[in-house]
Amino acid sequence: MPSYEPPPLIAPSLRALRDYMHVFYPERARTAPIPLDFWSESDDEIFLDMLGYLPLHLAEDALARLDELPEAFRIAYPVFRLEDDYEVNGWTALLNAGEDLLPSAVAAYERAGMTSEAQALAAALESIRANPGDEHAAERAYKSVPNRYSDDDTRLRELLRFFRGNAGLWVGRSDA
Repeated sequence: MPSYEPPPLIAPSLRALRDYMHVFYPERARTAPIPLDFWSESDDEIFLDMLGYLPLHLAEDALARLDELPEAFRIAYPVFRLEDDYEVNGWTALLNAGEDLLPSAVAAYERAGMTSEAQALAAALESIRANPGDEHAAERAYKSVPNRYSDDDTRLRELLRFFRGNAGLWVGRSDA
């Protein structure tokens, strides 16, 4: 089987992500290196970890041209960048995301079929527009929407299901 050769725009990012993950999984670096096409990784834990760290490893030029990357990157980036910020900053993550990231996250969750999460984030965005800097208002707005994905574990399981079920979105540009 030929090995995956990433497009030049994303290759440095994927190599940096793989190298970073080998720090956490050193035995894999020695025995069965994590593939650059990490979506082919069979271990769900490693795959989710890589999704989580992907936004931190996307190079500036890849971020500047995110719309040129395969669709899965355009979905994963805003979702997991927001998830990472939640881990560190709690509800302040909504304010941090604001107009720059929340619209992309809303669209990404819609594309992943997670409509109630998209609606909750859209409500938070409207709150931020009306009350800039009020993280409590953004939290209340998010929580005001019935959302079957408000639980972290449920949300991550559904994201895993989506990305595993749509592996083709990682290669080529498909807006289908």
